[in-house]
Amino acid sequence: MKKQYDILVIGSGLGGLVSALILAKEGMKVCVLEKNNQYGGNLQTFSRDKLIFDTGVHYLGGLSKGQNLHCFFSYLEIIDDLELQKMDENGYDKITFGNDEIEYPHAQGYDNFIKQLSECFPDEKENLEIYCEEIQRVCNYFPRYNVVGQNNYNEEILHLNTRRFLESITSDKKLQAVLLGSNFLYGGDSENIPFYVHALTVNSYIQSAYKCVKGGSQISKLLIRKLREYGADVYKHSEVSEMIFNENNILNSVKTVQGKEYFAKQFISNIEIRSVVKLIGENRLRKSFFNRILSWEPVSSCFSVYLVLKPNSIPNFN
Repeated sequence: MKKQYDILVIGSGLGGLVSALILAKEGMKVCVLEKNNQYGGNLQTFSRDKLIFDTGVHYLGGLSKGQNLHCFFSYLEIIDDLELQKMDENGYDKITFGNDEIEYPHAQGYDNFIKQLSECFPDEKENLEIYCEEIQRVCNYFPRYNVVGQNNYNEEILHLNTRRFLESITSDKKLQAVLLGSNFLYGGDSENIPFYVHALTVNSYIQSAYKCVKGGSQISKLLIRKLREYGADVYKHSEVSEMIFNENNILNSVKTVQGKEYFAKQFISNIEIRSVVKLIGENRLRKSFFNRILSWEPVSSCFSVYLVLKPNSIPNFN
């Protein structure tokens, strides 16, 4: 007899694992399929010469008690098992430029954030206050971000451009660049990223910033452990290669590259959207929608260098 799940999740990135765990906690039969050797998507790590490196999640924001990520991780029952270290309150990040020897700090706590940067930009304190007030104002329009359970969003703030906003509060190009120094965190350039994306990201880190002592993969490992405690099935090396629809054109099951078939009542995709629409098939989607999705350009890519420093060679930072 075939096994049917209530929910099948394709992809084990953070969104997929969290969705799966929420539903498993509610008593649903859940299955997660992951194509890679590691679970976790951007939470994965790699090693060289027995040294562990994070691919994406180097540090986390909003993790102090009462803040949003602490609330989420508490609900997911992993907060007590995470090994965390709070970063430098006077500079969780330091932004530098070429031959400029000044290190421009991004500090924790809004008053401290203003104080630390005002020492570098003494004439810009008032503009920094406006910047911080606007970040908090924008974040307050996102009820789920603040864990208050409402559904309404303010459409107006969705269209405010990051660069245009910064240019409206200060003409100091160096300060604009310093405030944009965190754009690596959300993978975008200021010309194309809405200000709310910048605000939601930066706000969390200004509230509090922590690094995962044993790398970001500990988050996915804890989520996988909890999923199994709640009876979920989680499989790696299981790339979905085909979606199978019934005679009513309703998704009924998926097949993996290995030829295994998994049945479910409902499906959640946590993989890249263009891959999803290809699996669904052009014939099941409006041509205009299909073409629009395939025409989307990926976000800006980045190049990272991982360095292993000799002991006692430079002062420790975070």
